[in-house]
Amino acid sequence: MNIIKVSARSRTASVAGAIAGVIRESGRAEVQAIGAGAVNQAVKAIAIATG
Repeated sequence: MNIIKVSARSRTASVAGAIAGVIRESGRAEVQAIGAGAVNQAVKAIAIATG
């Protein structure tokens, strides 16, 4: 399984699309975020991806 790496400058919609694609493919996704800004972007992307 690939790890989706998220930075504070990542576009939320792009990360959400990547998460949704990986979940469709393998049933789960691993997201790596280091720092407060990156965690914020990752959480927003997960919320968007789950619908």
